[in-house]
Amino acid sequence: MSLASGEVPAWEYRLDAWNDSARRLLEERLTQAGVPHEWNGTRCLVPIDRRDVADQVFASLRVVRTTPAGWYPDPWGLSPARWWDGHEWTGFVAEPPAPERSWVPPPHNREHAMRGGGIAFLGFVASLVASGLAALAVDLLGGSVHSLGALCAAQAALWVCLFGACKLAVRRHGNGSLRELGLARLSWRQVGAGLLVGLIARFGAGALAVAIAQLFPEEQLRNTAEPVLRLQDSLLSIIVLSLILVVGAPFFEELFFRGLVQGAFTNRFGARIALFGQAICFGLVHYRVGMTAAQAVITIVTIGATGLVLGSVRWHYEKLGPGMVAHAFFNAVVVVVVVTLA
Repeated sequence: MSLASGEVPAWEYRLDAWNDSARRLLEERLTQAGVPHEWNGTRCLVPIDRRDVADQVFASLRVVRTTPAGWYPDPWGLSPARWWDGHEWTGFVAEPPAPERSWVPPPHNREHAMRGGGIAFLGFVASLVASGLAALAVDLLGGSVHSLGALCAAQAALWVCLFGACKLAVRRHGNGSLRELGLARLSWRQVGAGLLVGLIARFGAGALAVAIAQLFPEEQLRNTAEPVLRLQDSLLSIIVLSLILVVGAPFFEELFFRGLVQGAFTNRFGARIALFGQAICFGLVHYRVGMTAAQAVITIVTIGATGLVLGSVRWHYEKLGPGMVAHAFFNAVVVVVVVTLA
């Protein structure tokens, strides 16, 4: 039987703080107890199925009296360090440092996976269809697809489908709580982080839009002068637009795309593909009837890139709150620009 080669599952005791005489006595006690063991430098390996007996031998040993009291590597390997009082090991251990969570998930990680991919897909398609039909309905009734009324109708239809899909998914595949999608209370520190991410994403999206605009002829870019939204210069219009972009959109869209869609993609393909998959869906859903080709490309690509950032925030913080804050700040800048140009 070879423990060092890994042929037998072994448990390793780290005895760097023990002197030679103490390690020799330990070896004698293990032999007397009939516990097979091997040494790898100052570390002792025993079969994992005999660890309970080895632990009793360690607990009964009171011989390391020449080593001063202090923190040493935990011989049981249960924590980074354990306190040696000069005579024996105590129950005082050092807590292992919290692992630094990355911003980009490992490829095959399944954390925050959520069943309900079919529901997410139907909700996504339904939201696109319902949003487009609502805007067209306003147009057929004598309004304009560029009006605030069309925006309200389209957003209402969109959000009903997105929220309905989320509720249906957690009821069919979970305990019915939206907490399963990451809807949880956030700290003030996470609020600050969300604001910072929103600011970075806003500048990044603006720079990306300028770069993409260079791909279109000037004539086609001039044709985009027709606004996607005509905002009347009234307080009511400003309030409605602010509620849509700064309150409603961050909540419903983060819940669906970073909660359900990202979770469903994770369940099926892993966390990294999920990060990009939800971003693509997020960009596509922002297409609106009446957009020119240039407007559509710029909107889908920049919003998709923003979705990538928000998905990364969802992964890093393991909740939706910071992304909602970032999303709200991102849209708040749009409100300021639209109101200023109105």
